[in-house]
Amino acid sequence: MSDGSGWRLAFLSLLVTALLVGDGAPLVPAPAGPADVRRIGGQDSHWHLRYATEAAAGDVTQRVVPAGGDRAWLFVTDRRRSATRLLHWNATSWSPVDSLPVQLGKAGYLDVGASASGDVVLAINHVPGEGDDSTEHLWQFADGRWTHHRPRHLGWTSTFAVAGRNDAWLVQGGDPEGPPPAVVHRDGTALRWRTLPEATDLTSVAVAGPDDVWVVDHGSLPRTLHWDGRRWKAVPLPCTPALVRPACHGRPFLARLSGLAARARNDVWAVGPGWADGARPVVLHWNGTAWNQVKVNVGHRTALTAVRADPVGGVWIAANPAEGRPYLLNLRDGTWTRSVLPRSGPSARILDLAPAPGTTRLWVHVRDRDGPRETSLVYELR
Repeated sequence: MSDGSGWRLAFLSLLVTALLVGDGAPLVPAPAGPADVRRIGGQDSHWHLRYATEAAAGDVTQRVVPAGGDRAWLFVTDRRRSATRLLHWNATSWSPVDSLPVQLGKAGYLDVGASASGDVVLAINHVPGEGDDSTEHLWQFADGRWTHHRPRHLGWTSTFAVAGRNDAWLVQGGDPEGPPPAVVHRDGTALRWRTLPEATDLTSVAVAGPDDVWVVDHGSLPRTLHWDGRRWKAVPLPCTPALVRPACHGRPFLARLSGLAARARNDVWAVGPGWADGARPVVLHWNGTAWNQVKVNVGHRTALTAVRADPVGGVWIAANPAEGRPYLLNLRDGTWTRSVLPRSGPSARILDLAPAPGTTRLWVHVRDRDGPRETSLVYELR
């Protein structure tokens, strides 16, 4: 029996029940007891398994979105079938939502975000066409109903941030055969394109307020761009070749940043790279004046795949070492703590995080690949 098969048997033995939803993907409640408890903020923080499904590698993607209180939305996309289904978590169990628009359900790829209160959900779905062509659709869920927008010039959008009910920022990364790199601002019901000077490779966006927006541009010279409500301004990053002393602690150059998160005007975070390249990963902090490298106890050959922030829950970073189990770093009240992923297979990887706004709870998306198959897991850390 392979290590991966042995883990699957051990993993399944932890499950209390398994219900079937939709086309047969298993819906899994929390295990009987937590594993790898770490003390965070003076209270025990537990990993609770909320959902698990197995499919061919690359076939299924999941996006979990907090919906206020203990509730959450889970979008499960079958890329092979170009089909998406929506589940709702009511603090006890998942239930299917039948009101998902037909066109939204035909997604080959789906990206989802929500406002801090969870009352507005924004989704971008890419519907496959002939060959490599696809069409992009923008959807908003508010007041119990979905509204659809088909922007004429919206290209492949890599990421976006929802700042409020009528305030969202989207990054259009750039395609040599498509639209140029741009930031798209959704102000009310209108979309406004803002082409940034000399931007070539926009990858991330984070919003601290209506007049406080950050974007990462990984062009020939990595930098950040800041919107102050009137104009965009280029803000240099540390560890770049343009600086007199470019070296970052533990690495000879700045890695490609994999995540960006903003808590306040003077509290913005960036991490990278999203793969274990042999050097020490980088954690950067904006203090209101300049970007500085933060020395965090993270070993070499560790991928930092996501960073998220919440005024109450603090800063969360997903760390995936080349050897050993993935873990989370949490900065709260001036102290870093670590919480290790429960028992998992040898290829487990934390893909994304979603803090429950105004709480210390966190939703965690994990993928564990075993040959041609992979298991997709959703945990709630509380």
